[in-house]
Amino acid sequence: MTKTSVNLKTPSPYIEKTSFLYKLKRKLTYAFAIRAISKFKNKRDKFSILEIGTGSGYFLSFIHSEFPNATLFGIEYDPRLFKETKKKVPFANLSIGNAEFFSFVDQKFDVIVSFQVIEHLYNPTAMLESVRKHLSPNGIFIFTTPNLDGVGAQIMGKKWHGYRDDHVCLKGFKAWQRLLEKNGFRSIYCGSTFFSGIPILNTFPLGVFNWSLLVIFGTARWKYGESFVGIFRLKN
Repeated sequence: MTKTSVNLKTPSPYIEKTSFLYKLKRKLTYAFAIRAISKFKNKRDKFSILEIGTGSGYFLSFIHSEFPNATLFGIEYDPRLFKETKKKVPFANLSIGNAEFFSFVDQKFDVIVSFQVIEHLYNPTAMLESVRKHLSPNGIFIFTTPNLDGVGAQIMGKKWHGYRDDHVCLKGFKAWQRLLEKNGFRSIYCGSTFFSGIPILNTFPLGVFNWSLLVIFGTARWKYGESFVGIFRLKN
């Protein structure tokens, strides 16, 4: 049996709120990914997208609104989160499975995304291998993960919220980029987000500065933000 960091015997900390304001916050969080996809696909295109680790299903619901002709797929290990995703996108092709070893037989995807998942994996290379098998030749892979090189991690030390029992694979900016390139990917964009790991810069009124950066830019080409953000294609 594959070792996982998910504890199914305790309440899931990843079941998200459903209020209007929370939904707006989540939409802003995913704005950078939607903008990135928009550079390769227009709103009327028919294409396939797979999310690895759907969580509570917000991203796929936003994608459906932005790209109504996209065919949605999702995989989630936690059956409680799977149910949350099913409520939000009942029309998506969803399955319960492991992010490291998943298979859709010969299915290829134009876009594969994974947000704040790879740090939960004991064998991230296995997930990258599965992504490589399922990404179409001209497809893009977008993923985010906590950044050990970030300002928040450096200032907060062991109090940084990225240090959690279920975060079993934490790396810095360059280490993530090297891992992807070592496993058959070439980078289109590597950057990071801003200052949400520093509590005082993530609360009102100082938080307005950080939130404004997220809304306007989403990410920046620097190594010291809270989360690593990578957009990759397969090597030729």
